[in-house]
Amino acid sequence: MSVSNDVSGWPSLFQPRSMDPMLDLDIDVHSLPKEVNPPDFWQERAACYGLDPEVFFPTTEEEAGLALSYCGVCSVREVCLAWAIQNGERYGVWGGTTEQQRRRLIRHVA
Repeated sequence: MSVSNDVSGWPSLFQPRSMDPMLDLDIDVHSLPKEVNPPDFWQERAACYGLDPEVFFPTTEEEAGLALSYCGVCSVREVCLAWAIQNGERYGVWGGTTEQQRRRLIRHVA
């Protein structure tokens, strides 16, 4: 998948609308990988690999900032998000999205 960077340095596939992590991201769900291997195949390349998992399971959306910052520089973010959506991951930060953001993405696509 080709993702070009814009002036801000964010990949255009994941261009945030503002700095507020609660707002939706502009994510083209249809451009995500269709068939994704389990995390065992790609998690070692993830920016979050080896970090405390609690960072990625915040108790509130407002506490997700640290996890989202790791996702912002992750080379497997699209695969991670595709995995989360395809497997119904309900909890935690996956692929640069929070639980609420994934629910909104799924509702929008459905």
